[in-house]
Amino acid sequence: MSLSINAVARTQEGKGASRRLRNEGLVPAVIYGGDTAPVSISFKDNELLKAVATPGFLTGLVEVTVEGKTEQVLVKALQRHPSSGAVMHMDLQRAQADKTITTRVPLNFINAAQSEGVSKQGGRLTIESKLAEVRCLPANLPEVLTVDVIKGQLDQIFHLSDVILPEGVELVSLLKGEDHDQPIARIGKSKR
Repeated sequence: MSLSINAVARTQEGKGASRRLRNEGLVPAVIYGGDTAPVSISFKDNELLKAVATPGFLTGLVEVTVEGKTEQVLVKALQRHPSSGAVMHMDLQRAQADKTITTRVPLNFINAAQSEGVSKQGGRLTIESKLAEVRCLPANLPEVLTVDVIKGQLDQIFHLSDVILPEGVELVSLLKGEDHDQPIARIGKSKR
């Protein structure tokens, strides 16, 4: 599922122009990458606020339409105001269908309550990592990666190698070797 958002091309750049845009209820952004020159754009802040709150916006592919032309992009950087949390600027990278992309994808841990370590041994699943960095073609980018912990025992540690990978998706850390198989969750004694 790809999210869509409309943008408007902008010609003025720099701090002053960005400040004026924000005062008008717009958020400056830039689309870069691929074989095309970078494009400066702006989003309506209320539309962007809804999009940012949507699950998968920051980790999945987003369709941005600028003056009738639609491009698939990844959110590479999002700057927020330190006190209000309002989005101040965004960097978007073009995703080309034939080029691999590297991004972070949420981890979804399933069946914890049914695992022996939790249900019979009194343990509790503690999640140590909520995201994993993947490399794949844009068409293969998953919304989430699943980790099935049904066979989990007390004091068991789950690693990146326990992630169920869809076809065409690789974990960047595991490409570096076995010693990069980081722990992502564990079943430990419940503190009651």
